Amino acid sequence: MRRIFSLVPLFSELDDNELDDVIALAATKTVRKKNVILQEGDLGNSLYVILEGSVKISYYAPDGREIILSILNAGEFFGEISLLDSQPRSATVTATEETRLAQIRNKDFNRLLLEKPHLAIKCLEELALRLRRTNKLLERVCTMDVPHRLYNYLRELVKEDSKKAFGNYYLVSLPTHQVIADQLSTSRETISRAIGALKKDGIIKAVDDSKKVAVDIESIDTLLFSLD
Repeated sequence: MRRIFSLVPLFSELDDNELDDVIALAATKTVRKKNVILQEGDLGNSLYVILEGSVKISYYAPDGREIILSILNAGEFFGEISLLDSQPRSATVTATEETRLAQIRNKDFNRLLLEKPHLAIKCLEELALRLRRTNKLLERVCTMDVPHRLYNYLRELVKEDSKKAFGNYYLVSLPTHQVIADQLSTSRETISRAIGALKKDGIIKAVDDSKKVAVDIESIDTLLFSLD
C-alpha cells in the first residue's frame, strides 16, 4: 500500500515513516462497479485514496443530465473539499469498475495537516490544480463547439496522463464515449461519430493488447489551429 500512497500527489513528498503514519490511519474497502461511494449533498467525514480501479466525479443538472467533472484512477484521491470546509459533498462519486479504496477519517486527516504543514501546502496545490481543470471544463462547454471541445479534451488527456508511443503518437486511457459525452455536454452519438472520423484518418489508433489508444498530438494541434 505504501507504493500507491507514495504516488498520490498529496503524499508524494512524505518520507517512509510519514507514509506509514498515514497508512496506519486508513481503512480499506472494495466497491463494486456502478456503486455510489459519495452522494452529492451528504455530510463529508472522510478522505478516500484509490488503491485500484477508477471513479467518476459528477453532478446532475436541473434538466436531469449527468455532468461528469472528472475521472480519477489508482493513486488519486477525492473527498478532501468537505473535510476542509465542513460543508456537504459537492458532487457524487461512483465506481466505474470494481474499485479498492483507502478511507481516512476527517479528524485524523485534519490532525495530519496540523502536524505536517508541508502536507497542508500540497493539499492547497492539489485543490488549485483541480480548480484549474474545472475552469477549463467550463470554458470548453460554454465557449466551444463540439469539435473544439473534443480536440482540447484529447490534448488535455495527452498532457496529464500519457506515455509516448511512436512518432507523434502518445498512449492515453480513453474513457467510454458516453463518459466523454457527459464530460463535454453533448451526446454519445456525436462523440462516437467524431472519434470514428479521427480513427478513420489515423489520428487515433488502437493498440494491441492494451486498453489504451495512441493519439497523434501533432494532428490534434493542426485540427485545433484550423478551427481557430
